[in-house]
Amino acid sequence: MSVTAGEPPEASAGEVPGGAVLDALAGAARSRLEAFSREQAGTRAELFLSEGRRLTLEYEASTGAFTVNRGGSLLAAARVWRGEQSGFASLPVAGPEDVSRVLTAALQRMGPGPTFSPPELAAGVTPPSFPELPAEQARARAEHFIRTVVPPGRVVQAALLTQATAWNVLVRDDGGLSRGGSSREEAFVRCETSRGAIVDAVASPWGGTWPLESLRERLAQAVEALEGPAEAVDPSLPLVLRPAVAAPLVEALAWLLHGDVVASIPALVRAVGKKPFPAVLSVRDEPLHPLGTRRLDLDDEGVPAGPLRLIEEGRLLGFLHSAGTAARLGVAPNGRGLRFEGSPPAPGVVNLFVVPRGDALPARYTELVARVETFTTMPRPGLVAMVAGGWEVHEGRRVRRVAPMDLNLPVLETFRELKGVGPELAFFPTAGGVGAPTLVLPPPRRG
Repeated sequence: MSVTAGEPPEASAGEVPGGAVLDALAGAARSRLEAFSREQAGTRAELFLSEGRRLTLEYEASTGAFTVNRGGSLLAAARVWRGEQSGFASLPVAGPEDVSRVLTAALQRMGPGPTFSPPELAAGVTPPSFPELPAEQARARAEHFIRTVVPPGRVVQAALLTQATAWNVLVRDDGGLSRGGSSREEAFVRCETSRGAIVDAVASPWGGTWPLESLRERLAQAVEALEGPAEAVDPSLPLVLRPAVAAPLVEALAWLLHGDVVASIPALVRAVGKKPFPAVLSVRDEPLHPLGTRRLDLDDEGVPAGPLRLIEEGRLLGFLHSAGTAARLGVAPNGRGLRFEGSPPAPGVVNLFVVPRGDALPARYTELVARVETFTTMPRPGLVAMVAGGWEVHEGRRVRRVAPMDLNLPVLETFRELKGVGPELAFFPTAGGVGAPTLVLPPPRRG
């Protein structure tokens, strides 16, 4: 790959005229739902129509070149429900004539299912058109990304730049209609060290700013921690997890706060309004957070996606809900019903993060700054497993490098024992988009 120093290319190009196809589909959906109401008395229905476009550049380490791929999708998803039964289907469509097909498929799949009243639709706004980069301009952005963030002397094993745009329309049998749309650009890089690979990334809504300097600093610190002589960890010292290592733990906490997960943990449901966590822990999800990697006004059920306080100074306030999980727990939906790859709406996060504080660090501790890539960070539900390296620190000074250590952290117990939270905050596409500050934990459990 040939790169030269300089400013990043402008992220500008022709506008993508999204929404025209969906307008035609929405008209067909309304007509079909009117007929459905007459044909299937007592049965409710909705149609979710989505159009997506995607550009991907994948770096080929063997050749030093980029492979460019463009793709698109046009999907219709139908949800029907009557009494104690419900049905769901999602199919690719080519035009208005296919709308009836997906609704018929949902009817054929009717079976025992959750009962709930669909939330009232917020109208939303017509999503804007989003820029679409020409391949050469996207390639230049990818090259600038690699040139900026990769530490000197490191070999790039893999890099990926993705630009995705989406538009959607939700139509109900009562005539309600809600529109939505989003855009996102992200870039991943994987580098090798003598003690394993490190993977990190940046992402933002289209038009946002990539925090490249923060990523460059994280990668440089990771390389420094994983190269050179190292000694065994002192197991008596508390642990300080810097954001890149803390992120998978925050991601696991986010998973635990999903309404569909917590419904199977009665003790946690009963803890709402109580204080099961220390006062240093606060967790929020803010769809318009200035550092977040996503932007969301309405969820995929047409519910406004406002800011949520989930844990406040140790007190559990609630969970992430779709309309279905909210009904199961007897609460109101809170705009976190999201659809993934043609699935029914399920709880999801937007920009969930642990609120930074700036608590004092111990006099002596093990500082973990680099997470070695592993197949998964949650080998079983509720347990985070990582390999992380860093330093032993005395009075703010790094005195020796420590060999990467295995961490096996049960999520609930770990956050119940949280000792402090740092002042910084970074969001991680490699950890479900969550935001993590530094987390201070007691010494690792033995055995």
